[in-house]
Amino acid sequence: MSSQSQPATPAAARVAGWDWQVPRAEAEAPTEAPAPPRGPRTGLIVAAVVAALAVAVTGLVAVLGGGGPPVPESSRCEGADCGQTETEGPRAMEIPEGHLGVVSLGALTPHPGTPWSDYAGPGADELLADDAHALAIRHTDRWISYFMVGRLGEFGLIAEPENLRRAAVEIVDTWVFDYPYSGTTGLEMSDPKLTETVVDSQPAVLLETRVTWDTLDSSPDAFEDLALLLVDPGEGGIFLGVAAVPESGTAHYEAAVDALMRTTFRHNTYLP
Repeated sequence: MSSQSQPATPAAARVAGWDWQVPRAEAEAPTEAPAPPRGPRTGLIVAAVVAALAVAVTGLVAVLGGGGPPVPESSRCEGADCGQTETEGPRAMEIPEGHLGVVSLGALTPHPGTPWSDYAGPGADELLADDAHALAIRHTDRWISYFMVGRLGEFGLIAEPENLRRAAVEIVDTWVFDYPYSGTTGLEMSDPKLTETVVDSQPAVLLETRVTWDTLDSSPDAFEDLALLLVDPGEGGIFLGVAAVPESGTAHYEAAVDALMRTTFRHNTYLP
């Protein structure tokens, strides 16, 4: 094709105040009389007061950073993640080396191999797609093989998951007759071959066709093989994969289509 060039910090601990009094005798005892012996009830009250004071002191020591009872072995924090807190909110999906990625769909597509090289993205706006990632093989300054994955953009309204076949035909018609082939005469497209399939267990349609022409300003080639893949990953968007490989790059067409078919999804665990 022609190139377009912690966990929330706990609330501060508080020490409960203890409000207590020694019970008053019901009647004043004569000063000369001996004090009555301490009975069982009085002993319980004193014991309760002592226990309460012990609890209060223990809490105060804990607040002030003093030592406490030993931490059971089963609950001790160990390992490299000890003391770390989980990051809240979304994180960007990482695209590993050797892959192309469509972050908005959680999609990863393996790199089809040499001599494909970086062309656009990730996250670029490309023909028919946004959030796109693209590669190219440069045959001349104006003529390339093109490999792209992205989220279907312009045709989102007609690419209904239940009718991917129709969407694929309409998209390839627009691609062939409206976009990459400038300065052509005798432009034609073979009858599309449509294959309903699955990609990573998701419903998909693969369309393949050959575009031919009589003359083309940007290349001496006589044809281009075009593969278009639509997948419904169930994430509020349609995955679009394109491999447009002209006569000059014919040897690399099958590897490109194979890479598209090995796309996997749900790598972004923060998708809505």
